Amino acid sequence: MPGIRHAVISLLMFATWTSPSFSQSPVPADQAPAANAEQAAVQPAPAVTSRKFDDWYYRCTGAECEVAQVAQIAKDGKNVNILTLAIASSPAGTAEKGKTRLTLTALLPLNVSLPSGLAIKADGKPVAKLAYRNCNQAGCWAQLALDTKTTSALRKGAAAEGLVRLMNGQDVNIRFSLKGLKPALDELQSTPAR
Repeated sequence: MPGIRHAVISLLMFATWTSPSFSQSPVPADQAPAANAEQAAVQPAPAVTSRKFDDWYYRCTGAECEVAQVAQIAKDGKNVNILTLAIASSPAGTAEKGKTRLTLTALLPLNVSLPSGLAIKADGKPVAKLAYRNCNQAGCWAQLALDTKTTSALRKGAAAEGLVRLMNGQDVNIRFSLKGLKPALDELQSTPAR
């Protein structure tokens, strides 16, 4: 499933890119493995370009593009990611009838109730329900192929929230903004299919 693998890798890269707490300090040159140094010289890192559309980022790494947003809370004086959302184009030829060829991927911290899924409301109205796909050391992943109706509701909305149930039964509403999503998606959809 290359599309899902790309979305996971892309979302992890976005979370790392937008959060200084995930950034890594460089390895000193005298401690770097020689093979990695040779690979870096032969294969340069793909170019990263990004633009901000109000509260959403449009980001491309090489030929792969997405729009994304990270919702954070302050905990012990540090920002902690509680919801990362990314929307990417599905690989060419995978669109089904009624689908816009967009896939929404969400990353949440561990300790969520998997059967409850992630419900998303736009301007107070339910628009999507995402089932969790898996959890790993990065958190729990949910994914949904967006249809035209859901995409339209997200584009038109101003504010949204993700509704999550924790393992202890507590329901949590995670607020995020839809401001800037429409022009960011317009940019994403104007990118030629790869």
